[in-house]
Amino acid sequence: MTEQNWRASGVGLGLVFGAGIGIISSLLLGFELVYGIAAGAAFGYLIGLVVSLTARA
Repeated sequence: MTEQNWRASGVGLGLVFGAGIGIISSLLLGFELVYGIAAGAAFGYLIGLVVSLTARA
């Protein structure tokens, strides 16, 4: 059960950090903030999902 909690938090952390990176990149590169948040969250979700599925505790 602890491993499932860690996997859920890994995906959540990926979403949060991805959205943060999307906000920063949209401000630096000058495109719409909404697109930056959406792209960053999608990217962070995928990274968090891959990390949580491949990690063995």
